Amino acid sequence: MAEILRTLHGVLPVCFFGVTLLFLIVTLFHYRQIQGVHLRWLRRWPLLPSGFLVLVVALGVYAVLGGHPVPVFRLSLYFAGGLFWLGAALVSEQVLITNCGIIDGLNRHDRYVGWGQILDYFPWQDPNGRVRGFAFLFVDARNRRRRLNLVVPPARQPAFRRILARYLDARFEMTVQQCYGKTFEG
Repeated sequence: MAEILRTLHGVLPVCFFGVTLLFLIVTLFHYRQIQGVHLRWLRRWPLLPSGFLVLVVALGVYAVLGGHPVPVFRLSLYFAGGLFWLGAALVSEQVLITNCGIIDGLNRHDRYVGWGQILDYFPWQDPNGRVRGFAFLFVDARNRRRRLNLVVPPARQPAFRRILARYLDARFEMTVQQCYGKTFEG
């Protein structure tokens, strides 16, 4: 049994390294395919890969300070795999505003919204009255009405509003004649 555990502990770091490297390569390839990006920001910091890296470093420091022999190769494979995982998570957690629409996370295809799908939008505020983001009402591929709440950092809001004015406001602003088919006189 001890031999099986020793073999498993030797194979797992190599597998983890390989899988996270592949995850990073696929994520970067997918990211490079997106063109016409006007704006981008990180939706949220990826906690799971960050916690894993902290755990690997903490266990390595604990082993060194406790006088236990540290398998440097295994520890470096876990650390490099954690860095690959963190890199892929940082890329995939970005919000991208493109010529075609909004991508709210690369790995969330249900949160890709094209400008033509959006029926309406409005800003939403926090209790202090500051605009925190925008809610988009849209029709998905299955013809269902859905809502996307997009948190926009305050530093990005002026540029985001200009993009909304360019892609959506021009489409939504209609004259009375366009809406009702006649003009009001007097």
